[in-house]
Amino acid sequence: MNKQPFLYRDFDRVRRVVLAALQQADEPYVLVTGETGTGKTALLRDLKAELDRSRYRIFYFQEAQRLGAPGLVRLLAQSLRAGTSMYHAVSLDRVVQALGEESHRMLLWFDEAHNLSTETLTAARALVESDLDGQGRVQVMLVGLPRLRSDLQAQPHLWRRIGVREEILGLQLDEVGTLLEHHFGSAMQKRLCDRGLAALFEHGKGTPGLMLPLAKRVFAAAPGKTKIEHEQVEDVLRRWNLA
Repeated sequence: MNKQPFLYRDFDRVRRVVLAALQQADEPYVLVTGETGTGKTALLRDLKAELDRSRYRIFYFQEAQRLGAPGLVRLLAQSLRAGTSMYHAVSLDRVVQALGEESHRMLLWFDEAHNLSTETLTAARALVESDLDGQGRVQVMLVGLPRLRSDLQAQPHLWRRIGVREEILGLQLDEVGTLLEHHFGSAMQKRLCDRGLAALFEHGKGTPGLMLPLAKRVFAAAPGKTKIEHEQVEDVLRRWNLA
């Protein structure tokens, strides 16, 4: 099975929009939301590979729930060799001063940002808004489940500043065959009829991370090279839902 992500249309659309926002440095905040399995983390890996390391320093925080404001500031202070204090405000001020002398652009990426505490988000905002010269030295990207969008809308003062707001919606029905071909090969993909592909799409809700395990079960339940009828697909999916 090919483990490289499949660049479906909506994923690629969001990727192009976000990459442009990062490279142009004219948006201090970027928001990306999507259901589990739509490829949000794969998007971050792809973006990281695209960006020039001589221009950008990327700080990727995977478990936002565990990251407090003091921890964020301490980590940045250590990376910038700014020194820390027992007082959070002093440490934050030292980080801000160090950022003013930094030649790289600092990209703070928060995955699972729907779990980010208000205090941590406030600290990130302080770093972004410390750039009085408008040089775009710090940029924050918030990535999470769709509820992150509504959480941020409840903070109008911040929501207004988020100029890039993208949601990865998932595949379209006509992309299912190409997805399976990408991951399992052409011969395996052709074993499924259109009704079988439609059943996978419906049960997987157009989400690659949900559809691929389902497809794996379907192929495992019908070994060989013969055509898999849609009734077989439906039976496997029904058993999956009952498990």
